[in-house]
Amino acid sequence: MKLDKIFHFLLPKDRKFFPLFSEASANLVNCSIEFQELLNCHDEEKRSEHVKNVKKYEKIGDRITVTIYDELNSTFITPFDREDIQKLANRIDNVVDLVNTSAKRIQLYKLIEIPPVFYKMSALLIEASKEIDAVVQGLNKIHDIANYKEHCIRISELENESDALNFSYLSEIFDQETNAISLIKKRDVLNSLEKAMDCCEDVADVLNTILVKYA
Repeated sequence: MKLDKIFHFLLPKDRKFFPLFSEASANLVNCSIEFQELLNCHDEEKRSEHVKNVKKYEKIGDRITVTIYDELNSTFITPFDREDIQKLANRIDNVVDLVNTSAKRIQLYKLIEIPPVFYKMSALLIEASKEIDAVVQGLNKIHDIANYKEHCIRISELENESDALNFSYLSEIFDQETNAISLIKKRDVLNSLEKAMDCCEDVADVLNTILVKYA
């Protein structure tokens, strides 16, 4: 057994960071699902409620991130590298922020008709969020951590799918959309969704770094 693994087995069980990261990844999943419910809602008043709910998840994510930073500043021994803890907290928070941005843009732009590509991007976002959550829930199982690498690979595949959807839809609306304002609105929402998927891959990169270090 490697010395670093022996060291981690001898460490006291972490009761701070793993629960906080589990809360953060679960919050990300809930936020992504709420965004999909927003897309599926055609009632303007109810849609506003979904936007508010997405914002609530964004605030929860901010609170968790701040708590992780505070714990990091006050904890001498951490379950894995301090830099990785900071990056992971930041990257997960970035995804939630961009989901919130997408929701706000839909409300701001008063998009009545939701393009089919938004539903597809939302489905990819939910799946990527669940893959992130699956890895995060296993971070405290050092001896089994290598079993979670497939989830990181899947997140990268999902991000590639989102890239393809993005390019395809942009080509379509630039060819077919005659209303310049409508084009800009749709492009902006799609852009924030694509950035959210990019950030999911950023999360996967950090997780993969952790997996490599402790596998």
